[in-house]
Amino acid sequence: MGYTLEDLRADVPVVRRKVYLNTGTMGAAPQTVTVRFFKAYEQWQVEGSGWPEAYERRRGGMTAVRGAMALLLGVPQARIGFAGNVTQTINWVAQGLRFDEGDEVIVGAEEHPANRYPWRALEAMGRIRVIPWPMAQDDEELLADLRRLIGARTRLVAVSHVLQTSGRVLPAAAIAELCRSRGVWSLIDGAQALGQVQVDLAAIDPDFYPFSGHKWLLGPVGTAGIYIRPDKLAKLGLLPAGSGSAAHDLAGRERADVPWRQEARRFEVGTANWPLFEGLEAALAIRAEIGSATIEQHQCRLAQAFLEGLPSGPEVVAVPQRAAMCTLRFRQGPEDVLERLAADRVIARRVGEFEPSGVRFSFGPYNNLDDVAAAHRAIAAHRAIAALTAHV
Repeated sequence: MGYTLEDLRADVPVVRRKVYLNTGTMGAAPQTVTVRFFKAYEQWQVEGSGWPEAYERRRGGMTAVRGAMALLLGVPQARIGFAGNVTQTINWVAQGLRFDEGDEVIVGAEEHPANRYPWRALEAMGRIRVIPWPMAQDDEELLADLRRLIGARTRLVAVSHVLQTSGRVLPAAAIAELCRSRGVWSLIDGAQALGQVQVDLAAIDPDFYPFSGHKWLLGPVGTAGIYIRPDKLAKLGLLPAGSGSAAHDLAGRERADVPWRQEARRFEVGTANWPLFEGLEAALAIRAEIGSATIEQHQCRLAQAFLEGLPSGPEVVAVPQRAAMCTLRFRQGPEDVLERLAADRVIARRVGEFEPSGVRFSFGPYNNLDDVAAAHRAIAAHRAIAALTAHV
């Protein structure tokens, strides 16, 4: 029969103890993934991590996971570079692009710090000007606002594919197309999208697309990457640089003769914990066996069931198109709400500054309708939560 959603749930230890509804922060990795990572790391150490054959075996594991990720994204392997987290990959872009004084970067108004602070840092250094892009509720209005914001000095638009504040799915392909038509680069942050909604980079065609391995893909913490269009690779400069940046051993060669890699892995510099990515490959294999469409539909059905059966009191943050995350507004402080939910073993997440009273519920592939019912009971059980009135 193959690996099923039920098998996945049985393979995730935390769901035997808690109603884990926080995949949007960190996915709960299956035991299969954890064992794969630990075994690979143990083998590396038993063989002798500095032994050339053991070293190359781990590097070979990177080739395998790159192939699996390329298949999932629908792009050539050469366009994928791996890193420890999405923040790191966005900094590659922010630090690598050459900006002229007065250049502007348009940044979505509800971005995670990973996709805000690098641009604000460049602004503080006097290299760019950041233009906030309000997230209008209607997609057509959203795109119309972007058209108005793009000006003669706009160099790049940075925005998420799925907003971490509400689970809203943005029209990524339309955003990327608009950017191309105006001669502007696009960075679509896929940290919350990959594994939650269908991602076809051949169709979206962004210039840069960072993604996370430890959220919806259920890989180990410390796995992430970025897709880079080949014509934009040269625009990023050569830093960071080090072992791995060049096509072959540079011992004894002159600096001007460095054969720089012409692929996104050029930024994978220095020694890394490669067994982590063997764990990510195991997670991708599980996903492939179950089927991405099956997983995505299951997650969205759970989110819909959660909304349809929600007890009265909290207000749903409405979105035009939703993934598998739901944010509720409470009059009570979110820390108190989360504490009360945790007392019933329901784990959710505070959204942050954009929704100060918001609590986010993320429905992963290992969740089921029993988890939805448990969340409903936890909300209804506490009069201090259920009786809250909501205000827009």
